[in-house]
Parts: sequence; structure tokens; C-alpha cells
Amino acid sequence: MNATDFLSDQVTVAPAESEYALTIVGVYQDPLTQSWGVPMCRLATQLAGNEHVRNTWYDAHSLDDIQILTEAVRAALVADLIVVSVHAADELPLGLYVWIDAWLPRRASREGALTALIGADEPQDPRSSRTREYLQAVARKAQLDFIPRFESRFHGEPLNGRVVRSPAE
Repeated sequence: MNATDFLSDQVTVAPAESEYALTIVGVYQDPLTQSWGVPMCRLATQLAGNEHVRNTWYDAHSLDDIQILTEAVRAALVADLIVVSVHAADELPLGLYVWIDAWLPRRASREGALTALIGADEPQDPRSSRTREYLQAVARKAQLDFIPRFESRFHGEPLNGRVVRSPAE
């Protein structure tokens, strides 16, 4: 039995109701990429109040564990905001692809956004473009708003001190 078959038996479409005003789920590649999401989550918590925000993060490499993967898929099914925080690359971590493939066809049509925090040396780097295009396609299929942000691989700051958006955005 492969992971997709197992998940089909374990994960059902999650209910639309939640006790939280804002539910955030994030997948990160390493400690630096995890740190890029911290200010965003801190701001959301300050605005909505700690008791109204559920904020759950998963290491992409831990998604090899079927229990963690199942939990992360369930979280993505009900999330208002899905955050993917990775370094631009020709190939992203395998666990990230498996996670996306597991929740994408099961996510009921509901409002939300996918935020891509992409570590890059330059926003126009071909690897940055491929990573952004892949995550943008995921957002489109899930009917989520897409919010890309390019981060410096070295300092964890937005490139050029600003959010970089593609011309199509």
C-alpha cells in the first residue's frame, strides 16, 4: 500500500467549521525557511488574538512519517492560509510534493490563500521562477489566492526590501 492509498483511507474531507478565526498551516524546508514565516504568523496572532489563531508548522522532511503526513494533510484541508517556505530549487523536497498531492484533490472549495516564501539569490533566477510557477499552479487548482514572496537565502529578509510579485499577479 502506498502513501496515497493509505491517506485515502485515513483522511476525509474536513468540516468547514472551526473554533478558530484563522487557521494557518505551514511546511518549511529548514530552520531558515521556517524563520521567514514567523513574522507573518506573529502579526496574524497580534491582530486576531492568540486564542483565535491556530498556527501549525511541519518540517518537509518529517512528512516521510505517515502519521505526521496524515496530520499535515488534515491541517491543510481546513487551513485558511497555507504557507510553503522553501529555497528555490529545480526539485523541492519529496515530502512537500507528497503532502500537496495528498491534500489538493481532497480540499473542499473554500476561501483561502497559499503563501509561497521562496529563498532566492534573485527573483528572476530560473529556479525561483520554476518554484513560483509550481506553487502558483497548486494555488490555482485549489482555488486559493496566491501570494509569492522572495526571501534572501542569506539574511532572511525580503529581496530588495520588498515583496516581489510576478507580472501576472
